[in-house]
Amino acid sequence: MELRRWLFRGALAGLIVLGVGGRLLMRVMAHREHRPTMVFTVPGTLTVLFAGTVAGLAAGLIYYVLRRFVRATWIRTLAFVLICGVIAWRGVHGLLLVPQLMFMALALVFMAIMDAMGRRSPLITARSSAAT
Repeated sequence: MELRRWLFRGALAGLIVLGVGGRLLMRVMAHREHRPTMVFTVPGTLTVLFAGTVAGLAAGLIYYVLRRFVRATWIRTLAFVLICGVIAWRGVHGLLLVPQLMFMALALVFMAIMDAMGRRSPLITARSSAAT
């Protein structure tokens, strides 16, 4: 049950922050590069939204596993940021410096939201789930 909850939270946060936020960030970068024509396609936007949702789903799984095995909050947060940060960096390392930093900042916002949700949710242990 908790796994489904974290997968849903990750997918929803990924859709909103990484998907919608990533699409808006792409528009900002196009504006920065002085591209006057707006190239906005439905398939392209759906691809970005889907990629953000899948990335959020994966991050939800990572956070669930860390919550299950790492009890110290600060270690869990550090591990989550390092794992997801390396994955995000791998995705943006081919871009120019400013877009790299912008997308990494977006990824950090997503990670902060996921961690904030994790800190607000009580840990469910094997004993407490067996009692209910």
